[in-house]
Amino acid sequence: MAEIGKVITKECNLSTRMCLSNMIANIQIALSTLIFIALGFSVFYSYRFRRETDPKRGGLLSSKMNIAMGIMLIIISITQLFFFEDSVIRRIFGTVCLLLGLFNFYVGLRNYFHFKR
Repeated sequence: MAEIGKVITKECNLSTRMCLSNMIANIQIALSTLIFIALGFSVFYSYRFRRETDPKRGGLLSSKMNIAMGIMLIIISITQLFFFEDSVIRRIFGTVCLLLGLFNFYVGLRNYFHFKR
């Protein structure tokens, strides 16, 4: 009877690990998808910004591009900091991406509200 309990415990632990690994894989796929969506918006707004002749509308498009780029960099940093094995270079890269992303997001919001007036 004790042996059956050990086997059940091993299966539960294995099942929990598999469930956890599947959940992490799904989160990584979702974050990768969000990175590509933010990249698409960033490229789209960059293209429209460069074609725009009106300075006010160009400023709005530039701020939207900064917001999209900031979101993309923040998601990249989350992926680097939490979902891969630890290394000093990965931590430095993730931290730099996080700081750049937060700065781009802040500047984009500030410019958006400035040009929205």
